[in-house]
This record gives sequence, C-alpha cells and structure tokens, in this order.
Amino acid sequence: MTKHSQRKESEIVLLVRQGDQSAFEELYQRYVDKMLGFADAFMGNPDEAEEVVQIIFVNVWEKRQQLDPAKSIAAYLFKSVKNQILNRLRSIKRHCDLSEIPAESQMDQQDTLQRICFQESKLQAMNRIGEMPEVQQRVFMLSRVEGMSNKEIANKLKLSVRTIEHHLYLGKKFFNSKNLDRSIFLFILTYIIW
Repeated sequence: MTKHSQRKESEIVLLVRQGDQSAFEELYQRYVDKMLGFADAFMGNPDEAEEVVQIIFVNVWEKRQQLDPAKSIAAYLFKSVKNQILNRLRSIKRHCDLSEIPAESQMDQQDTLQRICFQESKLQAMNRIGEMPEVQQRVFMLSRVEGMSNKEIANKLKLSVRTIEHHLYLGKKFFNSKNLDRSIFLFILTYIIW
C-alpha cells in the first residue's frame, strides 16, 4: 500500500489541474479502493465496479481544468460513481424488455437505487459532521455513531460530562440549521442521531 503525502486535498486538486501526474497518482491512490468498494457494494460485480471507477478517473484527468480546489474532491468522486451506476442502470433498462426480467431482479434494481441514495445521504451527512469544530465532531461521532454514553466520552476525552452534553446540544443545533438539506437531515435523524 502506498503511503500518502501530507498534502491537503485542495493542494492536490490544484496540482492535478496544472497537469501534475504525480498529484493525480496520489489522488488516485487515496480514493481508488474506497470508490471500488462503494461501486461494488451497489453493482455486485467487481469487474464492472472497476470499469466504472476507471472511467471516472479518466474523466477527471481529461477534465482536470474544470476541477475546483475549493470543493471536496471526495464528494465529487463518489457522486460521479453514483451517477455512473445510475447511467448504467438506465442503459440496462432501455435495452431490456422488463417483461422478460424476473420480478426479483426488478426489485433488486430498485433496491440498488435505494442503497445508492442511502450511501449518498450518509456521505453527505458525514461531510456535514466534518464541518463541525474538531472537538464537537469527535464528541458527536463517539456518541451518535459509536454509541458511547456521555460519561464514557467524558472519560475518553478527559472532559466533563456537562461539556459533552453541551457539544451534543451544539451538534443537534448544527443539524437543525436552515442550511441543511432536508433529506440529509432526515437521514441523520433516522440513522445517526436518534
């Protein structure tokens, strides 16, 4: 496994925009395994997942001038995976007579779309959590994702229980803000927070 440099994502994107092949290789190494896992989880076929991911990286290199270093490249890459999968599903749907496909397979396609939407919401929720201040983010993740009690978190982070409660209050307040997309809020409400 290749060791990644300590360069920030935005720095790497800026270098890729300038045609730096080593920066592109670093970007590739940082995300290829995660993207392959993400694609394979929905497609159930490692070869097709690899093809989808390779197409995305080819497109990134060909359209590198359009990359915005101010935006999250991870979000862009995973959204590209989702879009490629949806395009493939639409293509399959256009080229098939649905009456010839068993009902179980049709349900699988719907299930795949639901899983993609679920994963996209999860990714967006995790990106939102990443926007929180560092301590608040750690407290929130320990509580809502790992299921630790306030007392356990306080002991682990060497903070008071009251401070933990305050950070959780601020985290909930953050997710109740007007800027949060309603679908992300519902995902967080259903699967992470409560």
